[in-house]
Amino acid sequence: MNMHCSPLDVYYIGSSELGLQALAESDSFEILKVLCLKSRVTKELISLANKLGYEVILFEWHKDFRKCILQLDESVPFFIYQLDMLVPEELTLKYSFYNVHRGCLRTNRGPNPDVWPILLGHGESSISLHKINGKIDSGTYIDSFGISINPMDDSVTVKEKLERYLPKIIKSLSDFLKGTIKGTTLTGGKYYPWVTEEDFTINTRQDCIELINRKIKCQKQYFGAILIVSDYKYYVTNVMELSLNSMNKYRDGFSVLDNEVIWCSKKTLLKFTINNTAVYKPMIKRQLPIDRI
Repeated sequence: MNMHCSPLDVYYIGSSELGLQALAESDSFEILKVLCLKSRVTKELISLANKLGYEVILFEWHKDFRKCILQLDESVPFFIYQLDMLVPEELTLKYSFYNVHRGCLRTNRGPNPDVWPILLGHGESSISLHKINGKIDSGTYIDSFGISINPMDDSVTVKEKLERYLPKIIKSLSDFLKGTIKGTTLTGGKYYPWVTEEDFTINTRQDCIELINRKIKCQKQYFGAILIVSDYKYYVTNVMELSLNSMNKYRDGFSVLDNEVIWCSKKTLLKFTINNTAVYKPMIKRQLPIDRI
């Protein structure tokens, strides 16, 4: 005889409409409220929330966030996906926050887990669920699901691959809350800081074509990698190796055309595609408190 289990109440925090949709489609949970950082809210999130019958509660930053949280039931868990802000440590002692991290919590902690595996040439990544504490990407490990990264992948395709496991991550949270699976305490783990412009600036004299490609691919959701020509910064979204037979068409060094930059040296001829239109906002870099790493 199958026993019907009532869904568990949950609060959703985050800017991802995909995360909200996956949580809403789960039979394991009943969403009570939807919260989002005001600077990160999207029209798509608001539209989906309204369609599901929720008003999105917006908060400015830590002080406003505390005010919102302290008005809510401390017995109800929070499911977080793309909060883009550290939860104040004192709140983690009173409430239960469960966060989705698009990286391995043992090898890829930090604010840019989508970017580093591409930039460093890793062959795999994972999406992880943990109950947070006062440290960054720490607390109690609950579950994770891994993917392979191939040379054609970029930060966008890796994100898409990982997000396919959101329903399973949500199921794991349900199992954890019901006691079906147990968590383990996270200790240590490799922490990567914010990716800086220096990390994805191309050095044509030193970088091999594989590294140049990785620098470009890790910035797929942003402007592109940086190429500096005569102290002018270009964002480039593609690179091609040209036949050395056509080298006599170009002078040594850089040649800037309408939408391209050509790099010519004794052994290398590269063509870069310039990004003349910025579709996405650049990464927001914030100083993270050292004592929470």
